[in-house]
Amino acid sequence: MKNFKSALKPFPVSLALGVLGGAALIVTTIVTTKGLAIFIPYTALIIATFAALRAVQWSAFSKRFTTSFLTFMVATIILYLFIGIYDAGTILDIPIWGHIWRLGLMAAIGGALSFSVAYFANIGRSQIV
Repeated sequence: MKNFKSALKPFPVSLALGVLGGAALIVTTIVTTKGLAIFIPYTALIIATFAALRAVQWSAFSKRFTTSFLTFMVATIILYLFIGIYDAGTILDIPIWGHIWRLGLMAAIGGALSFSVAYFANIGRSQIV
């Protein structure tokens, strides 16, 4: 396990999962025009994050929350930039406060989801240790 020390830190794990999740979100927006279809890759992203957190077995809640939150936000920002730059081409037409409240709303949603993922990823582990 000495060769994979970076895989046991929150940032590389969340960056890898976030980029994969962002790619899945982009593919979903390209393939379908139904708005509710975006929940499918987001759900898969949350499940993949949960599985990764169960696999690494971090005991610190802060590490689990940070990983889950960064994963969600990296994927969301990738999708946001794709839609704003490539798909709609309006990223510069929106004032900065427009971007702030949109990303802030997604951060609030991601925070709530990350809290629950970080909590449930450690259920049953504290009794073993």
